Amino acid sequence: MWRKPTVLIGLAFALAAMLLAAAWYRGMGAKPAVPARATVAAGDMPLAHVVAQAQIVPIDGIIEVRPLAEGRVLKVLVHPGDRVEAQQLLAEIESDMQSAALAAREADRLAAGERLRLVREGVRPEDRGALQAAAEAARHDAELARDRLQRQQQLLSQGFVSEQSITEARQALGAAEARAREARLRAEAGVAGGRPGEIRAARQQVSAADAVVSVEKVQLERTRIVAPVGGVVMTRNVNPGDIIGPNVTAPTLFKIVDPARVEVRLEVEELLANKVAVGMPVRFMLPGAQTQIGVGKLTRVAPQVEKRSIGADDARMRADSMIRPAWSDFTPIAGQALPPINFRLEAWVEIAK
Repeated sequence: MWRKPTVLIGLAFALAAMLLAAAWYRGMGAKPAVPARATVAAGDMPLAHVVAQAQIVPIDGIIEVRPLAEGRVLKVLVHPGDRVEAQQLLAEIESDMQSAALAAREADRLAAGERLRLVREGVRPEDRGALQAAAEAARHDAELARDRLQRQQQLLSQGFVSEQSITEARQALGAAEARAREARLRAEAGVAGGRPGEIRAARQQVSAADAVVSVEKVQLERTRIVAPVGGVVMTRNVNPGDIIGPNVTAPTLFKIVDPARVEVRLEVEELLANKVAVGMPVRFMLPGAQTQIGVGKLTRVAPQVEKRSIGADDARMRADSMIRPAWSDFTPIAGQALPPINFRLEAWVEIAK
């Protein structure tokens, strides 16, 4: 009989233990209420800086040197990396035709001056030699114009000159032949001379001859390819023996830059384009190294977005993504040298403190 109360007491203790265990389990498993958080878009998060791809570019741009005359290149005097001064000779084109043309024009000018003297004095039998010399010079001039037309026609067949050059050469030949006929007739008939109208006409001929000589000197000077500005030769695309011409498809012979006058071009991602503004400080790092090599401030920000150009050939970057260009000055920090043209950088634009 004594066992029954004992069993009931044991069941009571077991039930109490189960209730306590259930209460403990509910207390441990319950999670405190968490207030809901508003979702913040990535573009609205406060940032300390914006990282942009950047590149060293020349302030004055890349100066392209193109030919102004056609012909065969005789010699090239510079190589990539050479420093040149303004008006320094870079290359020379054959100048036989231009030199001959200038010689003919100078002879024509001398003849015009001599005709003016004869008109003033009146033609005498012993002075007819000057008229004959003028006729001879005019004849050589016509032959030279004919040779030049043939040369232009050869260059046209090779695609180095345009149809306009052929038209000008034909017109020059016609004018030269007309002058030759005029000089021959004057030499044959002689000049009564001495009248005021003839003297004025002779003076005008001298003036015209001076102008033509000046033009031929310019043409001869164009066979000397010179540097328009001082700087460093970036590329050279011409060698001795090449045939070049001044048409619209003429290649760039040289590219010259001034490596001491540089700035930095930044490409800010489109989603962050509204974060940057003129005057913001910039820190420049080596790509992937976080090693600072310079500082600057944004000097210009483009008003539009455009396709990426810096790193467009990098497989890790989207070449078709849109960016907003910006520009900054560049000051190397202590112990760092000025990077070369087209050097890639990372730009950290500080937009908030």
